[in-house]
Amino acid sequence: MEKDKFKEIIADTLQSIPDKFKDKIDNLSIVIEDGDTDSALKDKKDMRTKYTLGLYQGVPATFKSGRGNILPDKITIYKKTLEKVSRNDEDLERNIRKVVLHELGHYFGLDEKKLRELGY
Repeated sequence: MEKDKFKEIIADTLQSIPDKFKDKIDNLSIVIEDGDTDSALKDKKDMRTKYTLGLYQGVPATFKSGRGNILPDKITIYKKTLEKVSRNDEDLERNIRKVVLHELGHYFGLDEKKLRELGY
């Protein structure tokens, strides 16, 4: 998939979230990386899946209250990895949306267990 289309799906996904959540997103960047996750995950101790499709790095919103000078949060979406695990363009689009929402869940303080319960 062309990178512009990939970016468009991410933007559409962000626009589709309810305003009560959208209005609480602050100081967050979303980056698209082509693939190699080794350097980003070198300190990750819990590898439950074979592929990493997205990665949230930052301080979850539930821990930010009253703290000043916090570095920006970052969500990295791994394009080539998502393409590898998707069967076709429709599947890829669903997977992009799911990963973006999953990583936003981490931004808002949800852990893996809760995200899995919610279907992300």
